[in-house]
Amino acid sequence: MWLAILAAVVSSGASSVGKALQRKGTKTLPQFSADLQTIRKYLVNKTWVLGLLADVSGSFFMVSALANAPVSVIQPVSGGGLVFLSLLSHFFFNEKLKFGEWLAVGLCFCGIVGVGIATSGINPEGQTTNIARLICTLVAFFAVLIFGLRKVRQMNKGKAAKPRFFAPTCGLFAGCFFSLSATTTRSGFVVGELVGQRLFFGLLGIGCSLMNTSIGFVYQTLGLREGNAVMISTITTVTAIMVGMFLGIVALGETLPATRPTFTLHVLSCATITTGSLALGNGGWGINADLSFLDKALKSKAVSSVLPNQIRFFLQRYVSSASKLPLYNPNVDSKSAN
Repeated sequence: MWLAILAAVVSSGASSVGKALQRKGTKTLPQFSADLQTIRKYLVNKTWVLGLLADVSGSFFMVSALANAPVSVIQPVSGGGLVFLSLLSHFFFNEKLKFGEWLAVGLCFCGIVGVGIATSGINPEGQTTNIARLICTLVAFFAVLIFGLRKVRQMNKGKAAKPRFFAPTCGLFAGCFFSLSATTTRSGFVVGELVGQRLFFGLLGIGCSLMNTSIGFVYQTLGLREGNAVMISTITTVTAIMVGMFLGIVALGETLPATRPTFTLHVLSCATITTGSLALGNGGWGINADLSFLDKALKSKAVSSVLPNQIRFFLQRYVSSASKLPLYNPNVDSKSAN
């Protein structure tokens, strides 16, 4: 179970990085359409193609995760992809996280660990899947999505400027199709186990997954073209979490933790991941910490007499990063402390 959870986090992280690269690439590209000339412009854009490859590589990790764990477990922990993207931006892209964003990262991490602990006793083979209910649920959900897409197209038809809700709506539909993609992948493996033809139905599920993922990519690209990358990633991630859990429980008949403590831990962990993902997508909700007291403590005579200057400088550098205070200079402040 833990390996499947790790694969899901890596998958979501690669997909989140891919979204950021695709967003950067679409700044110089026209709006995505089925026109061959437009598609050619996208395919020759190195940044967009690199983002696409990162997204596709994430899909392979997701298939591995879904082959070994329920959708209702994998989809919630996929919210950890925003954590991966945030840490990558902080340490490699020099986009420093705020105090509130660090709290959000901690929430997501704790939620992922909580889901792993709560679901470690679940046996994926013990679920009872009704094939007729599975097919009817997936077909009905797909039909609802197609109906919704047609309505959105009719509302935007003939309008030069896209309405404000267009980009978030694209992110919503992308999340739905990505969760449907994960569900069809898992469904292929489950049905294959039931009928004794795991390879055939596994490949069939992956084929349906590719179709849904392709549709999700199209609307994700439209959303990234019109809206903010973090906003689209957040909407897509949270939607995928909610819809994935719903389809896993309703369509596949996946079981939740049996005991009250583990069930409570599972629910709280999923809520923690969702809250952390929303907070990351909204810049930590503007939460900042006044850490000036730590800065003053590090400069005090009592601390300077105990801690070496290099250690004090190391500690204050991170305090200053969070509270936006002037950096501590050990050469100057050591003289003032004495």
